[in-house]
Amino acid sequence: MAKVPKTPKSIPKKPPTKPQVFKPRAPQPPPPPVPPIPPKPTSKTSIKTQPFAYEPRAIPPGPTEEALKAASQTGRIQRWRQFPMLVCGLMAFGLGVYGVQLWISLNRPPQLEDIPEDLSDRFDKDAVGWDEKVNTAEKMLRLTSLRRSLTEKARGHILEVAVGTGRNIPFYPTKKCDTVTLLDQSQPMLAVAKRKWKDQHPEYFHRVFFKHQSALDPITPPYGAQDGYDTVIQTMGLCSTPEPERLLRNLESVTKENGGQIMLLEHGKSYYRWLNNLLDKTAPAHANDHGCWWNKDIGKIVENSGLEVVEIKRYNFGTTWWVQLKPRKGARNQQADLSEIVEQPPVPPASPATQKSWWSLRR
Repeated sequence: MAKVPKTPKSIPKKPPTKPQVFKPRAPQPPPPPVPPIPPKPTSKTSIKTQPFAYEPRAIPPGPTEEALKAASQTGRIQRWRQFPMLVCGLMAFGLGVYGVQLWISLNRPPQLEDIPEDLSDRFDKDAVGWDEKVNTAEKMLRLTSLRRSLTEKARGHILEVAVGTGRNIPFYPTKKCDTVTLLDQSQPMLAVAKRKWKDQHPEYFHRVFFKHQSALDPITPPYGAQDGYDTVIQTMGLCSTPEPERLLRNLESVTKENGGQIMLLEHGKSYYRWLNNLLDKTAPAHANDHGCWWNKDIGKIVENSGLEVVEIKRYNFGTTWWVQLKPRKGARNQQADLSEIVEQPPVPPASPATQKSWWSLRR
């Protein structure tokens, strides 16, 4: 039988709670008084009596003197930068044009059978515009400065053969010159040189002589130079003559034996084979257009002529030759007739050199 739970004897009483005491809050300070808003004017009279408050606008200060100098310097620097860019652009354009012309000449097959041995007629027809035609190329190759340096060494009685249009005339030291003889085979070229001398050295015009003849023919010195010329000059002349060695011996025969000098400025073969191949390939077309073979071996020509070498200098990869010679002892006393000289057949200009000579090592 299930058990019945016993009833408790008494119910436990809860402990008495403490009464809550009411604490009043501390009094808060009163809020600050709000300033009274002035009443807006309502009548027209009050608006008129109120003064107008004008406040001028502040002007910002201008640039200082240092800022102006800095801006001016910046502008100058920008202009200086533009000038080199312009020069470089013009040079690139010129090189591009030259490259195109060179490519055209390389791809144009020359006809050797149509090129005559005497090319003097090319100079006759190009005499008037010759200076404008070669100015740019000579400046780029520094030939103008070389012409100046070579001509300034002239003294005494002077002979210049293959004078052309007189591109050396502006550089003549006339105060060191007793007489000047200018010789060329082209009459139109010589006429241009005569006008140029009259414009450049009018005070010395009565002491200059112009000879229209070939430099291969006998040359008669002027009065006072019976012993020969003190200085003989030739620039870019061996390239246009079919007998360069005979030409040098003829110049030797009219040069003073004691103290005379022969100054040459020529263009010919280079130090480098690849450039010589390029010159050989373009030489026929260049000779047909301009009248000169620019691939001749100048060192070999000088060696075969027999003249005594004083100095040889080369520029522009060896294609520009500066040669100073002097006559051999007794060369003028021999008085050999040019017709009795055994003429050797000229070497074809396009044939490459088979042996490297001593002058090709001078740099």
